[in-house]
Order: sequence, then C-alpha cells, then structure tokens
Amino acid sequence: MKTSNVSFLFLSLPLLLFVSCVIPESNHIEPTYHLLSGLQSERNETSEASHVSFYVRQVELPTYLQENRLVSRPKQGLIEFTEHDRWGEPLEVGIARVLGLNLSKKLNTLTYSVFPHRQKPSCMFELGIAVQRFERVDSSTVLLDVLCDIHSAGEVKHFPFTVQVEFSKSEESRNSSLEVLALSQALSGLCDFLAKEVRLFRADSVPIP
Repeated sequence: MKTSNVSFLFLSLPLLLFVSCVIPESNHIEPTYHLLSGLQSERNETSEASHVSFYVRQVELPTYLQENRLVSRPKQGLIEFTEHDRWGEPLEVGIARVLGLNLSKKLNTLTYSVFPHRQKPSCMFELGIAVQRFERVDSSTVLLDVLCDIHSAGEVKHFPFTVQVEFSKSEESRNSSLEVLALSQALSGLCDFLAKEVRLFRADSVPIP
C-alpha cells in the first residue's frame, strides 16, 4: 500500500508542474529590415550608350557603422542605435550596390562591376569611397559625408563630398522607411558628383559622351 501511494505521488508531479507553470506573454518585437535603393529614371534611354567602364572598390566604413542597426547622431559625441530597424544586408555592400546602379545610369553604361565581384578587364576608372558619416542627425535630416578617390591610367584624384537630405516624418510614426529613402537620395547626390568628376577627370584624353 505504501508503494502504491509513492507511485501516485510521482505520477501526480508532472501534472502539478504543468498546472502551476505560467508562461508570460512575449513582448518581443520583430525587427524591420531595410535596403538602400537606386533611384528610378536616371538612365537616358534615348542617348547612345557611352564607352565608360568603372569599378567600385570595397566601401570603407567607420566602426560604429559596421553594426546592422540604423544609426542616429543627434549631437556631437552621442551615437544612438535603433533596436527595431536594421539593415537587410551589410551596409558597405548596400552602399556599393547603389553606387554602381546609379552611376551606371548617370554615365549611361552597363560596363561596370562592384565589390565583392571581380573588376572587369580594361576598366577605365576605379572608385574608392571612405564613408565618414551616414546617419540621421535630427528628427528629419540625414547626413552623408565621404572621401572619394578616382583612379585612372596611373593617376588618382581625391575629393571630399558632404550632403544633407531632409525628409518628413510624423512624430507618432516608428516607420524608418522615409529615413532610408533619404539616405538613398544622399547616395544619388554623391553619384551626381562622381559622374561629373569622372567626366572631367581625363576629358583631354578620354572622350566621354
């Protein structure tokens, strides 16, 4: 009889544990992943394709931008990372991808390649981009600050470039899509600058339509 009581006690334990176990409601918020985008309608479809070829080298980033979270720097010495808005690809890959897409349209060429892909043979220009700043600086403004190198035929030129882009954002909205679009527009401005410098770089010896 004692043995029967002990058996009943052991059989009841799992049931008691199950009944007394209360699982708290999860407050986990799934992150939103963003991608930089090339802007539309930048290629002149009616003009003859140029003979320009270029390669975008590996984009250099400061340490704080190597996180996958979006960044804001509302004042000097303060860096804030978002918890729920993140990049859907490594930021240096996204920047290089968009630079290639936009520049190919602005220079009206399909002969280009972008790191991590191999450089195509007989490439005329190599572009090096070292990003200093790439983030939101207040509630409705993003900043892009870079150092650019353009290499061609054994020559190299260095150019700084800085641009701010404003966007509208509701105080109630947590959606960062407009912020990401503004960052994409900043890259488009950089491509305008780079396309102009590429055309001027060797204008005396490299005719570019």
